[in-house]
Amino acid sequence: MSEILTVKVDGMAPAGDGLARAEGSSRVLFVPHAAPGDRLEVEVFEAKSSFARARIKRVLSAGPDRRDPPCPHHAAPSRPGPACGGCDWQHLDYAAQLRQKRGIVVDCLRRLGKFADAEKLVLETKAAPKPWGYRNKVQIPFAAGARMGFFAAGSREIVDMRECPIQPDLSVRLAHTVRRMATARGWSFYDGKTGKGWLRHLFIRTNAEGQALVALVVSRSEFPDRESFAVELHAQHPEMIGLHLNVQPERTSVVLGPAWRRLWGAREIEETIGRFHFAVSPGAFLQVNTPAAEILYNTAKEAARDGGKKFPMGLDLYCGVGTLTLWMSDVFAKVVGVEENREAVADAYRNAERNAVKNCRFKAGRAESVLPKLTAELPEGCAAVVDPPRVGLSQPVRRFLTERKIKRVVYVSCDPATFSRDVGFLTHSGYALKRVTPVDLFPQTSHVEMVGLLDRS
Repeated sequence: MSEILTVKVDGMAPAGDGLARAEGSSRVLFVPHAAPGDRLEVEVFEAKSSFARARIKRVLSAGPDRRDPPCPHHAAPSRPGPACGGCDWQHLDYAAQLRQKRGIVVDCLRRLGKFADAEKLVLETKAAPKPWGYRNKVQIPFAAGARMGFFAAGSREIVDMRECPIQPDLSVRLAHTVRRMATARGWSFYDGKTGKGWLRHLFIRTNAEGQALVALVVSRSEFPDRESFAVELHAQHPEMIGLHLNVQPERTSVVLGPAWRRLWGAREIEETIGRFHFAVSPGAFLQVNTPAAEILYNTAKEAARDGGKKFPMGLDLYCGVGTLTLWMSDVFAKVVGVEENREAVADAYRNAERNAVKNCRFKAGRAESVLPKLTAELPEGCAAVVDPPRVGLSQPVRRFLTERKIKRVVYVSCDPATFSRDVGFLTHSGYALKRVTPVDLFPQTSHVEMVGLLDRS
């Protein structure tokens, strides 16, 4: 028999769940879609010796930060069935989201980085200019029965999508048109359990000018009616400037495969961030929230310039298509970007040329392989800007940053836990953490971006 408890929610945990305790008990419970101050009736679905996980049965009294989520696919106690796992914080007032994200960064720095002064180090979270409709990229899975949407939290079950308020309207309309056209053509939809079926995901990248680059992610490269499909889709959505194919033949949860083919139209899409114009091929990395990315990059630039210090050279590790590299081009005498995606490096060179930036160059390869070759050309007193994936810095990259010629590190991160681990290592290797600035690139979710400034002690 399941355990039913009455709990009070104290705050939010780093993974995004509410942090609660049962009345009359010290046991910690993690409750998805809870809000600080909530008094809840919950059902325990996983019990451990020191904590438990529970789902909401009833909201007995709502905390001051709770609101009704506007998306019909978001979890709510009154809605039966699985909920979309894409946004976990739509039920929180936006000002509360910003406060809680700062709290998550403080908590991780204190617990994982062992910074006793974490509360003083972390500034207020910078808000996103657009809390809704902000995503410039979406990857939508398909399943048997022409189901299309996003996975329910903790499962591979697709919650069929009618709308999505964090996507631009163009992306949602394109997705529904592709589903109708695929169904009319009798395409087979991928089944992750059997590995059979052709259409796996729909990939859409949009820009501020209202254009879209569309890619079908498929299990095999055969596409006999590609020309008629491209013509019909463009006729219904003239905003589509290019159609691509990505082939992912493996039985894996990794969305994109290694092979891309342009089927029709543009090879890339252009985006403007600040004074720069960028061209982005379908698989290259670009921050998904363009207006908030400008705030993030300016925050990183402020950190690089802190105290009026000047550096003869800057390294931009994990540079993608060169957005942050070009943004830093007036901070350093010269900048070297390092990126393992060779297509992104080609985009980066074109972006530098497009923006008439002449003091940037780029190296293609994994940071672990490229950096040892750069050591000899590092001038005394240079700086490094790092923006690694969620797993953070590898051990060889952390060791490289302890090179005595590097006097400042600006660390851009999307994961408070790995960020805290890495800056903890760096502060034990000659650096001092001066400040951390959270920036909200992902409103309505518990994800938080941050910029850390570290200087040589």
